[in-house]
Amino acid sequence: MAIDKPLREHLDRLDRQRAQGQVVAFFDMDRTLILGYSALALLWESIRKRQPGMRKIAAEILANIDRRGGGRHYTSLYQELLHSLAGTAEADWRERGEQAFTRSLAASIYREARQIIQHHQRLGHKVAIISAATRYQVDPVARALGVDEVWCTELEVDEGLLTGEIDGSLCYGDGKVKAARRSAKQHGARLADAWFYSDSKDDLPLLEKVGHPVATNPSSALAQTAREEGWTTLKFSSRGKANLESVMRTALMANTLVSTAAAGATSWLMSGSSRKATNIMSSWLGGMGSALAGLEFEITGTEYLESVRPAIFTFNHQSYLDSIVMAHLLRHDFVGFCKREVGDNKLLGPLLRAHGTIFVDRDAADQSLCMQQAKQALLAGKSLAIAPEGTRSATGELLDFKHGAFFLAKKMRVPIVPVVLHNVADALPKGKLLLRPATIQVSVLPPIAPESLGTMRVAAGELRERYREALDLPWKVEDHFVPLPRLGYPEQEIPA
Repeated sequence: MAIDKPLREHLDRLDRQRAQGQVVAFFDMDRTLILGYSALALLWESIRKRQPGMRKIAAEILANIDRRGGGRHYTSLYQELLHSLAGTAEADWRERGEQAFTRSLAASIYREARQIIQHHQRLGHKVAIISAATRYQVDPVARALGVDEVWCTELEVDEGLLTGEIDGSLCYGDGKVKAARRSAKQHGARLADAWFYSDSKDDLPLLEKVGHPVATNPSSALAQTAREEGWTTLKFSSRGKANLESVMRTALMANTLVSTAAAGATSWLMSGSSRKATNIMSSWLGGMGSALAGLEFEITGTEYLESVRPAIFTFNHQSYLDSIVMAHLLRHDFVGFCKREVGDNKLLGPLLRAHGTIFVDRDAADQSLCMQQAKQALLAGKSLAIAPEGTRSATGELLDFKHGAFFLAKKMRVPIVPVVLHNVADALPKGKLLLRPATIQVSVLPPIAPESLGTMRVAAGELRERYREALDLPWKVEDHFVPLPRLGYPEQEIPA
């Protein structure tokens, strides 16, 4: 997985630290693990459901953020929010928390935060989120990051309904110190050996208690304190707010998509060669498109992109920009697979059809037409670009690999070339619309000969494990995949 120089230096510092016993790493959540504020995402779900009073509270929270508010004002604002929830069903808020995560928060998790958490866990440290937010905001993020425990503000529930009161104390300021002490005691650890990552000066009570305070995406006030105290400061860049540059790049990219389709059509009319036209489109999209998107590339294994063709190039699906990245890598003589609904897009649809894209209806029981189109492309000497996951993961977790690519590789006797995309989501996360410049890390792994593939299930599981190792992800294939005996696939059966 891509690691920036400041982050690498911090991970090296972690490696050098030694403690006698267990170490706990505490993380604030808002603006530390995620871009922005989780309360706003949760409130937006309530506004969508037309719950009374939520617009007013959201406006007050935004005003408090603009004023860099904290302290007593924050506490009174929190109490006002809680009182407005009295009498509402706790189950509804759990559901809204999951919806807020899916629609917004999942794509807002900083890649750098995920990498730091994983590194702490490799070192055997316990990792905890410690946040003033409610469990409805924190739990989905904690689950996605694989953290060990959550300390947050618990709300009182009576017979399934929120009472509007806090169960215990607010996990804020000195409340975080109390929570951290309880956590350290449970693990037989000392705060003197603990780490705490936070963006806010409101967290000074705990930052001053731990042995390793880290000002993370700090406010100006915390940044000043960190300089005075000599604390480590980290600034994450993998997620960012929209600005004029983002708007300009997105508009130029949209224009490039239209221009690419026009260039392909002109070439087709002049040369009469659909193959030449699609190659011009691929080159234009991969070159001009990636340049306008602000993408730079660090690629290992480039020799495998041309060494065996035709081939089936598999890639992990992170972003709508994956198609541009793959066009940049492959350049010529390839056909992509795409979900049918993307073909309905008025901007992308005509371009993809002109390029010969194979559209897949994931809900269809019979995929024989798609498979036949893929076979014809391979027979014509074209390679295939397939995302075995079928859909994008907003959290970075690898989804289960579908079997179509492996069936085609064995049937047509062509190799599979795994292309590992490390951080395309930095430029355009799932659910976001505006582009951000990024350096995209790509690892092209050695080709896999078709005769070395086992059953579809075994092949999919083994390749997914290779991706997991290349991405250095904490999720284990064993959690999702149970190897089966090598029984083989019936000749007439076509997997979805």
